[in-house]
Amino acid sequence: MSDSYDAVVFDLGGVLARPPDPVGRLSRAFGIEVDPVAYWDLREAYDLGLPDDSYWPAVAAAGEPGQLAEADAETWTELAADSLLLLEELYRRRTRLALLSNAPLALAAVAGRSDWAKLFERLVISAREGVAKPDPAVYQRVTALLDLPPSRIAFFDDRADNVAAARRHGWDAFVWAGVTDARVRVAV
Repeated sequence: MSDSYDAVVFDLGGVLARPPDPVGRLSRAFGIEVDPVAYWDLREAYDLGLPDDSYWPAVAAAGEPGQLAEADAETWTELAADSLLLLEELYRRRTRLALLSNAPLALAAVAGRSDWAKLFERLVISAREGVAKPDPAVYQRVTALLDLPPSRIAFFDDRADNVAAARRHGWDAFVWAGVTDARVRVAV
């Protein structure tokens, strides 16, 4: 266990998983046009539970929504090798791990059956919760699930607004600066 924290909470996209060009990857995989503006502009609603049948037709020129959702989720659940090593080290040290991600239901399903899911005590996905970062309610939810004082929780996210909200809740939160920085911060 880390000397400083009882639990470490990680964001997924942009932290543990850092896929290059997810829009281009989908376009190439399906041979279709995926609108990058719509992909990102509608993502907040999708991450809060907008159905695949509403999101994907607005984002892709063609393609079956379920297949696109599955492929997109697989892209966002491929952990970077260095992140996976960090998680495994923390797990071996008996540090409790949780995932807090703004993500759609399809990603929750793919993440739940991934090999790395067993490292986490909790997978908290915004579409399942009906609330997303930086809403204070999502940090309260994770704190309650972990049953820890907020000061015993470290958090890594790639967005400063999410980090600021976590700090306001009492977590020791950091903007993701890579695995080396994270190791120092959680004393691995």
